[in-house]
Amino acid sequence: MVKAIFFDIDGTLRGFNQKGISDDTRHALDRARKAGIRLFIATGRHFLEVDSENLLDGLEFDAYITLNGQYCYEGTPGRPVIYKNPIPRSQIAILLKILEETPFPCLFMEAHRWYLNYVDERVERVQQSIGTRIPPLGDIKRALFHDIYQVIPYLDEPGALELVKKLPGCEYSVWHDGEGVDLTPKGGGKCTGIRQVLAHYGIDIKDAAAIGDGNN
Repeated sequence: MVKAIFFDIDGTLRGFNQKGISDDTRHALDRARKAGIRLFIATGRHFLEVDSENLLDGLEFDAYITLNGQYCYEGTPGRPVIYKNPIPRSQIAILLKILEETPFPCLFMEAHRWYLNYVDERVERVQQSIGTRIPPLGDIKRALFHDIYQVIPYLDEPGALELVKKLPGCEYSVWHDGEGVDLTPKGGGKCTGIRQVLAHYGIDIKDAAAIGDGNN
């Protein structure tokens, strides 16, 4: 018996350029909840982006797995944290050194803040392709002193592969037809976040389902 369902947002609950959640989807979620099934989000997005862009169109879930499993919290007031898994500071230091020598756009994600070093045509194209605004600019040097849970280097997959060779404590996943790359701690990922959330709610993984469109 399914007791929990994890949903991706983009390409699953909504299209990449779709505004709002369809009535059919809302009805299906309502039926599942009335059947006693817990409903969870599992996304690569930051909650700041989910909230500011209203990506869930007012829908509430039992818990949220964000940043590809690195930052998970309850859907209750105050959003108590269930699990967090930052990128090792040593890897962030290496990445900042690389960006000094060969700059490329890079988005750093803390628990409650995100910031981009600069914007180019690729950033504009990628953000437009997923239907959301360009993230704010900021001083990426603060990443040395604050926990970073995910980084988005605006590179193609070959470029990301070369980057990860220099960051042994990290791994990457590709999203949206290879236009975007997420950099996360090695051994992390949505599956790790899902297992942590299931343990928190006392649900066996054999009683869970996950629905999404991407490789991650």
